[in-house]
Amino acid sequence: MTPDSVALRCRCGAVRGRVDTSLAARRRAGLHVICYCDDCRAYLRAIERDDLLDRFGGSALWQTAPARVVIDAGRERIACLRLSDKGMLRWHSSCCRTPIGNTLAGAGWPFVGMLRACLDIDAGQADAAFGPATHVNGRRALGDVSAFAEPTASLRTIARTAAFLLRSRLAGRQSPTPFFDAAGRPVVTPRVLSTAERDALRARDRVRA
Repeated sequence: MTPDSVALRCRCGAVRGRVDTSLAARRRAGLHVICYCDDCRAYLRAIERDDLLDRFGGSALWQTAPARVVIDAGRERIACLRLSDKGMLRWHSSCCRTPIGNTLAGAGWPFVGMLRACLDIDAGQADAAFGPATHVNGRRALGDVSAFAEPTASLRTIARTAAFLLRSRLAGRQSPTPFFDAAGRPVVTPRVLSTAERDALRARDRVRA
């Protein structure tokens, strides 16, 4: 970790890169969130990495622009999954199933939610580098998080996300991107879960409860 970047690596080290975090602590480069939605949990279960969830079933992410993400090694080991044929593109390493980031379906918007699991940074360092985390989708959590989490995403959180997206779009930070080719197509064909597969992953919430 340097003052302006954080190393990116999968668990086995085959995929390596870096993420530009300049201006991050001032929240002008992205938004630090802990998300408790069932889609994020289903995704980590699908790649057999639900060990990365916190005790309430939350995932830690830094939402930023794709142009801030550089992958120097292991591009051939990047895989992609969608929970449905219209869902987000969820990127991970095929070698050791380390989650990398979530993007929208197209390359036009400068958005990627980088999973903290692939970044060389712990929770305390993340708060210092990215700013304190905002906890969202608390009503989907596996436990009572009402004391510190927003039930969905508040208007303030949505506005902050929209502001960094607009700044990034005006700055052209939707590209370059390691996730889409020059024609705006995903660099690998996503695996799309069937409805039955997705429902089975979400059903684990009820088993745990």
